[in-house]
Amino acid sequence: MPRYYFNVKDGHTTLDDVGLELATLAEARQLAIVHSGEILRDGASDGLWAGKPWRMWVTDAPAGGGKTLFTLNFSAADGEGLPP
Repeated sequence: MPRYYFNVKDGHTTLDDVGLELATLAEARQLAIVHSGEILRDGASDGLWAGKPWRMWVTDAPAGGGKTLFTLNFSAADGEGLPP
């Protein structure tokens, strides 16, 4: 079973050295969404509203190495100046 490594950069970089064994890439994508939601719930949204985007990227090797399989980018903007 492949191992996936979930890395985060949100003002500082957290590299996953352990990873998780998951059966499919689809499972890794779903887990990345769940984990991102937990990060947002636990306070990352404060930085987003202050103009500090963050990202999660999932690789096939530890410490952010290997091949990047996918990336989730997060940013937020107030409605001022945006089209309705």
